[in-house]
Amino acid sequence: MAEVRPVGIAGLGRYVPDRILTNQDLEKIVDTSDEWIVQRTGIRERRIAADDQVTSSLAVLAAQQALEHAGITAEELQLIICATVTGDQPFPATACRIGCDLGAKNAGGFDVSAACVGFVHASQVATNLVASGAYDRVLVCGAEILSRILDYEDRNTCVLFGDGSGAAVFTPHDDCQQGEYLGGSMSMEGGAEGILSQPAGGSRHPASADSVAQRLHFMKMGGTRVFRFAVRVFAKLVRDVIDQYGIDQLGCIIPHQVNQRIIETAMEQIGLSMDYVFCNIHRYGNTSAASVPIALREAYEAGRLEKGKLVVMPAFGAGMSWGHTIFRW
Repeated sequence: MAEVRPVGIAGLGRYVPDRILTNQDLEKIVDTSDEWIVQRTGIRERRIAADDQVTSSLAVLAAQQALEHAGITAEELQLIICATVTGDQPFPATACRIGCDLGAKNAGGFDVSAACVGFVHASQVATNLVASGAYDRVLVCGAEILSRILDYEDRNTCVLFGDGSGAAVFTPHDDCQQGEYLGGSMSMEGGAEGILSQPAGGSRHPASADSVAQRLHFMKMGGTRVFRFAVRVFAKLVRDVIDQYGIDQLGCIIPHQVNQRIIETAMEQIGLSMDYVFCNIHRYGNTSAASVPIALREAYEAGRLEKGKLVVMPAFGAGMSWGHTIFRW
């Protein structure tokens, strides 16, 4: 049996578009208010991609920062995984376009479509491939332009989401000496796939005049059930880590930035202070697969990743799927 190598995070990157869409801007578009949005979600603004930007172009900018941080070139990459539900097009994989634009001529690539939990799942795929010895340098991007599948007549969804991208480079831990991967999980709750979805555009509901007329190509969400689900899963994942490693080992929790109230409610259930949590949802909203890597890079820049302490990244979303990763920084 092949030896399993320790894996680390060699570099981190993030990019968000320049355009800011505030709650006050949304008040002019849909029946809502800044007070209503902040009270229920904690979101004050979000970023919106420019007309000439696509998901791959956002990802490339985050990837370039991650590569520079890691001190490696694009040509040294062997594999690129892109977590997204808003890829440039149904196929080929957005990861292929990222690789082409980066100049990663020696890398393969594929996409992971797992919505908000996408980066966490893709990171586990990457770390296991590096651990096995199959690859030495894997780039994982989480990138979304959710603004292009939002219904700006539906105040329950359009106020929640934004655009952005994040990236991480995974290598053998001996090569980077930081962010050692310790483990994680991937799970889903069957029968709940319709709670958060883009109903049309696939083989279940192919694009047609009728699907467009019914606005089925926009994101749909059942908010109350999503809230309960996310609180329950978040609390369980964090409790499991504490039970395994002990509270004294916990450094920082960097969750999927789903909703400030969900995060606060879950932390109350666990009985832990919000001081453990890194949140940036007030500035970006929910950026789906991009939220965890954006927050991870910003937590790194803010000095929140303590040497020797655990960094826990729980995520949950459409499917209903969930998972987490644990790193010792």
